[in-house]
Amino acid sequence: MKEIIINKGKLKEDEITETLEKSRIVLRNDNDEIVLTRFGRIYFLPGGKIEPGETPVDTVKRELMEETNINILLDDIEPFVVVKNYLRDYELEDGTIVNRLLITNYYTGFTSDEHIEYFNLTKEEKEDNLRGFFIEMEEAKELISEYDKENPRATYLALETKSVLEEYNNIKENL
Repeated sequence: MKEIIINKGKLKEDEITETLEKSRIVLRNDNDEIVLTRFGRIYFLPGGKIEPGETPVDTVKRELMEETNINILLDDIEPFVVVKNYLRDYELEDGTIVNRLLITNYYTGFTSDEHIEYFNLTKEEKEDNLRGFFIEMEEAKELISEYDKENPRATYLALETKSVLEEYNNIKENL
């Protein structure tokens, strides 16, 4: 497993005021497309926050089912990459500013499903029209590159997702 460190704000360990752990997946289909998710004007790989009592694998399965109603086969129960993203002066929804360490476990998986359905979206996900879709890797990279530069979440997710997809391309032939 590879570890990717992203620390554009040069945040030191003793400056971290909040740590959040997530799990996401690079999910491919028979056509060698991946699932990309759009939430508002932000593109990212499916997944989300690890809830208390959940394992990172449980989170990937739960989030994917909630966001897409897709059943998956994981390539491995270990992440292929873990990203540690240090976010200086990150603004929470309530306006609070934190220095956040975001640790995200990324998995690879496969689905033979061709359709994405929405049954379990939260109110916020419905309001911001969360949508997942199958897309070719190069097209996904282009979409991610066109992120909303005014949105700090879009900025860190674009950089993180591009790094993960590059690493995925490096290991893809071994899957």
